[in-house]
Amino acid sequence: MSSFELVYFPITARAQTIRTILSLGDANWKNRVPQWPQEKESMPFGRLPQLNETNPDGSKFSLVESTAIERYLSRKLGLLPSDIQTAALLESYALQISDSYEAFIYHATKARTAESNAAMEEQLRFLFEKHEKILAANPSGHYHGNSITYPDVVLYTLYNQAKVSNNASLFNESECPHIMKLVTSMDSNEKIVAGIATVA
Repeated sequence: MSSFELVYFPITARAQTIRTILSLGDANWKNRVPQWPQEKESMPFGRLPQLNETNPDGSKFSLVESTAIERYLSRKLGLLPSDIQTAALLESYALQISDSYEAFIYHATKARTAESNAAMEEQLRFLFEKHEKILAANPSGHYHGNSITYPDVVLYTLYNQAKVSNNASLFNESECPHIMKLVTSMDSNEKIVAGIATVA
């Protein structure tokens, strides 16, 4: 079985989804906090996170860009199905959720203006409108099947980041009951909690 090293700063941010996937997949993994900016030039694109994989035969594989890492690990660790059309559909859900995540991060950590807040709320209203219908269509309450898959994790990351930044009120039972049911169930998942807590 492969082992993994995730190189990132000791925060959640763009590594939370990756850490959650590794934890849910029972992977053998560890965090490494880089010497920054000294290591910047050695990174393929001068940015983090970076995933370093050691295969059972000792060969190495490295990957950067958070979304590429998430999708690779989701396939490898069973959070995306083998059927390529279903997997592509689930990836499209995750990418659409990412639009709201980017709008949230931009407002909460950078702009903090009335305009950025309005843009964030517009993105979230669109998310609630579209994704409530998707989740309502599956009796399990997940995006696919009866267990957690990649878009579930991406949605939970958005919710969790809102919660820890005191913006949990953006999510509520009246607007998004199915989303709240899903993220609340994931809130108590011990593997998810452990993955998020492992930040150094």
